[in-house]
Amino acid sequence: MAVEEFVGYENIIAFMERKGLHKLEGDFVEVGAYMGGGTAKLAQYAGKYGKKVFAIDLFQPGLDDTVGKGGVKAGDVYEAFLQGRSMLEAYKENTRTFDNVVTIIADSRRVTFPVSQRFSFGFIDGCHQASFVESDFRLLWGHLVSGGAIGVHDYKFEGWPEVTVAAENILSAYEGEIAAVEELEAGHGILSLMLIKK
Repeated sequence: MAVEEFVGYENIIAFMERKGLHKLEGDFVEVGAYMGGGTAKLAQYAGKYGKKVFAIDLFQPGLDDTVGKGGVKAGDVYEAFLQGRSMLEAYKENTRTFDNVVTIIADSRRVTFPVSQRFSFGFIDGCHQASFVESDFRLLWGHLVSGGAIGVHDYKFEGWPEVTVAAENILSAYEGEIAAVEELEAGHGILSLMLIKK
């Protein structure tokens, strides 16, 4: 059974089209696949241009102990939307028809890519703790081609304030390598911070 995706990939893909990211060398990558609804949309788009989508996730929602506004734990939020389903099984169901999805079941902090791997687009929506967001960014940025973009979801979202802290740290630390920054509203009024590499 197909499930909804919660990020708003239609707007993200429109952004990718507008910036011509599909014309650049490299595949697409996302950290935090959840139930794979967004992965499927990204894979469909990537497939038109002979690209792969790398999806990194542990698929164990209860492990995310990020505490948001009001003391809400991220893992509890994920479990509530799953309604008793297995996150990995939901993901597999949503992505089963795509042969261009590379699923990496791992803690993103322990993932490495070959030096030759290139990405033209990356999206970060995994663990919402600042240290994870910054680590995920470092992982992807080093493989991002010039003109490529990385999106950080939940920017300025009061529910997960550490994401904004991390994003501001990234903006400061990588200022000299960033060509442009755009705030993109992709769904449910939540912003993604899009950073384009020089």
